[in-house]
Amino acid sequence: MLNFRQVTPVLLLAIVVAPPAVAQDLAPHRAVYAITTLERGKPDGGTPGTYAYELRLTCDGYVINQRLKLEIAGARARIVSEQQSQMTESRDGKKFSFDHRSTANGKQTSLFRGEALIGDDGSGQARFAEPEGQTAALPAGTLFPVAMARAAIRQARTNEGGLDALFFFGDKVKPPQNVNVVIGKVPKRLADLKIPDGAEALADGRTRIYYRAGFFDAEDKGQGEPAFEMSSVTLDN
Repeated sequence: MLNFRQVTPVLLLAIVVAPPAVAQDLAPHRAVYAITTLERGKPDGGTPGTYAYELRLTCDGYVINQRLKLEIAGARARIVSEQQSQMTESRDGKKFSFDHRSTANGKQTSLFRGEALIGDDGSGQARFAEPEGQTAALPAGTLFPVAMARAAIRQARTNEGGLDALFFFGDKVKPPQNVNVVIGKVPKRLADLKIPDGAEALADGRTRIYYRAGFFDAEDKGQGEPAFEMSSVTLDN
């Protein structure tokens, strides 16, 4: 299995929930990750794709660009799946614009574009330009990607062990998902996860923090398995 979010327009969130730079004031950065497969919970050395992430700071807030590329075995041939996201979020976490698109072998398979606003009472609404005219209600407490990252970082710093939150990403015309995040020590099965060649100095002397998040559709919370899960081993810098 992939140690990444399911193959739909990505959040991801592997990186949105737990960005590479664990600091309260998020630092602008770029990173490219090799996506590996897991066999019985352990890395098996396979590399089916890459994930590229960029966070930029502006006067008004944050710009996030991310791209996930996977090569998936099909019945007759391998399928190249790509998911690209461009997002902006205000510093106060009340305004969020999004553009998510997916392709398979170069052919577009989905497109979601729009803007979400949170009002003074904490609730809000997402309006989609694509598909045109669609809306989604945002209950009080809804967090967008950067706000979600900040919340996870605060919990990690206070050793609270995790958090529950409502998370809106805009990759579907649906209400926010319920997210359960567990934060703690790296499990034994990932303790020996290799640092990428050339990056050893960045990890030297740093504590590794383990994040695991379960995403539940609003109507399914408490009724079994999450819609998907992701995990991230993150440094404390």
